Amino acid sequence: MNPASPSPKILIVDDLKANLIALARLLAKVDVEVISANSGNEALALSLDHDFALILLDVQMPDIDGYEVAELLRGEDRTCDVPIIFVTANQKDDHHRLRGYGAGAVDYIEKPIDDVILLSKVRVFIDLYRSHIELQREIEERKRREEETQLLAGTIFSASAEAILVSDADNNIITVNPAFVQVTGYQPAEVIGQNPRLLQSGLHDAAFFEGMWEQLLADGHWEGEIWNRRKNGEIYPEWLSISLVRGADGAVSRHVAIFSDITRRKRVERELTESREAAEAANRAKSRFLANMSHELRTPLNAILGFSELIELELQAADQPGRYGDYLRDIQASGRHLLDLVNDLLDMAKIEAGKWTLTLAPVETEPLVVDCVRLLQGQARLGSIRLSHNLGAAPKEFVGDARALKQCLINLVSNAIKFTPTGGEVRVLIEEIDDSVAFHVADTGIGIAPEDISRLTEPFEQGKPAVFQAGQGTGLGLAVVKSIVDLHGGTLAIASQPGSGTNVTMTVPIFGKPS
Repeated sequence: MNPASPSPKILIVDDLKANLIALARLLAKVDVEVISANSGNEALALSLDHDFALILLDVQMPDIDGYEVAELLRGEDRTCDVPIIFVTANQKDDHHRLRGYGAGAVDYIEKPIDDVILLSKVRVFIDLYRSHIELQREIEERKRREEETQLLAGTIFSASAEAILVSDADNNIITVNPAFVQVTGYQPAEVIGQNPRLLQSGLHDAAFFEGMWEQLLADGHWEGEIWNRRKNGEIYPEWLSISLVRGADGAVSRHVAIFSDITRRKRVERELTESREAAEAANRAKSRFLANMSHELRTPLNAILGFSELIELELQAADQPGRYGDYLRDIQASGRHLLDLVNDLLDMAKIEAGKWTLTLAPVETEPLVVDCVRLLQGQARLGSIRLSHNLGAAPKEFVGDARALKQCLINLVSNAIKFTPTGGEVRVLIEEIDDSVAFHVADTGIGIAPEDISRLTEPFEQGKPAVFQAGQGTGLGLAVVKSIVDLHGGTLAIASQPGSGTNVTMTVPIFGKPS
């Protein structure tokens, strides 16, 4: 019982005031509100204004006796179910008892009243009343919730952006929502009573629908893509979800189909597929172009570099270098820079085309590192940069593609020298870490901004170096290194802060694990 509910009311009826006082005093032991009436007519009037849980009714009263009062109360809808206990001192024989029960009494209590018996019976009826009130409240609350649910369901049904179709056990349409009309073009009157197969496009065979119904009956639900036909004959794709509604006996009572027109989604998917295929084709064409152009450019570049070196040698032999010697050195530097770019382009094209194949074999660590450092010592000396290496913790050998890894290490060390100012230092450290060989290339150069690090391994990407380094590099070197390291199943990590130098770590498995 709700603690906030008012106490149940008991009506006591007796023409003697002393009896009313005694009964009221006795009932004070029960959590009830006691209302008194000293006549039958007053009792009838009070019963119209109050809801009583119990009536204690004296039988013998002067104006209208208890039997007549009980009969009149039983004749009214408001009071017909109120339990009545007759309280009497004289009418104790079976004839009067039968008359009392016939008038609607539920019990008889004789005077003098036994307090224990009366209170026990009163408590039973009060408990029954409270249970009845609580049950009524639960029923009303359940009814209110059901009405709210029905209202909400009706609102959702009408306002849903997805089309909804409901059919009966025989799969005849019984209702559709406004979105159904918008999607299919059919008005409700045109489809109610019809089978949903009137929407079929004819593009699906019998096996498709057999599979649908098999799953629907087994799981109670089916969902998937289907092609249907609008009223105007247009065939369109929709995403359809069908659920079965079963009654208490387990039999199917309703089929609920919810679907949406996915024409636009299919068009977007098709356009994305076409765009992706076009981009892939363009990328393949670009790779072929780069490969062809690289080969075409290499031949004349090698000739230019070769002949410029011969001319330089002849001028030196004639002891007439002069300004022509400077011009030749500029030609050679520019030619080598362009050749490096061509080589990077060719390597990148091979990698993107999937044509770069690793040649795995045992690689001796020390000769690999020493050769790279020796090749770049001249570049370091030109910039007054100290270049050193340390093989203290390096494995003697590992499995990899020696030529490709040498190219990677030369690229990393060359980059470090390129972006280290005069008087700086570049260190190459090799060590073994967890069955991998790690090549650390650290410099005291200008560093890299944190926001630039993640994109430096993408083709044609560069950081934002200081003015004195502007224009150096092609933006392909680290991309090639990253791709080659990935092919080895290794990793490439860059740690740097502007003004604090850069540490690039290339790690490859010792025992060779190409990806």
